[in-house]
Amino acid sequence: MTMRRSMRFAGGQQGLSTDALIDALAGDAATSPARSPRRTLALAVGAGTFVSAIAMLALLGVRPDMATALPTFGFWIKLAFPLGIAIAGLMAFDRLGRPGARAGGGYRVGLAVVAVMVLLAATQLTLAPAGQMRTLVMGHTLDHCTALIALLSLPILAGGLYAMRQMAPTRLRLAGAAVGVTAGALSAFVYAIACDETALPFIALWYGLSIALVGLVSALLGPRLLRW
Repeated sequence: MTMRRSMRFAGGQQGLSTDALIDALAGDAATSPARSPRRTLALAVGAGTFVSAIAMLALLGVRPDMATALPTFGFWIKLAFPLGIAIAGLMAFDRLGRPGARAGGGYRVGLAVVAVMVLLAATQLTLAPAGQMRTLVMGHTLDHCTALIALLSLPILAGGLYAMRQMAPTRLRLAGAAVGVTAGALSAFVYAIACDETALPFIALWYGLSIALVGLVSALLGPRLLRW
């Protein structure tokens, strides 16, 4: 019997005491494989990311100037930004899958990553000539950047929602948001390998908005898809 099924059973009994509920959960923990929810999370999100990467390679391929881009600071920051948010999302994901839990450290890590990226983007804007500011913010791929990140997030989102359903979340909107932010960030990481944008303001704004959009959609879906 999984944690979710134990909670359903215990919650459905009339007059069931708190001690009985704890006993039900403790019995389930004793008979369940160690770290099963985390293993499910790793497999589901990993499989979704793999599918997203294959789709990215099929649709876009690796950027043709990769050899030139690899030594640049902007390329690695572009990868580090969504990867940092993905790590924060996974931390929140793991906690919010437990009954009554809060996002905890994942929330703080995500804020720190965003704050550092905004600082770097603002510094680049401040130092750039006035005539380049619009290009630094709008880039040249805005017409498809956000749409592709959202599209590539779908297999990761599906895997993440499946993994969360195997857990026992009670804060369903927050749990959905954690799944969506994780999916959007991993999708942005995958997309960054094909994207040839280098301006940090563009990455901070449009990658950030794409991740937030996927998180928002998943948060709205959370109460419907994660209810147990």
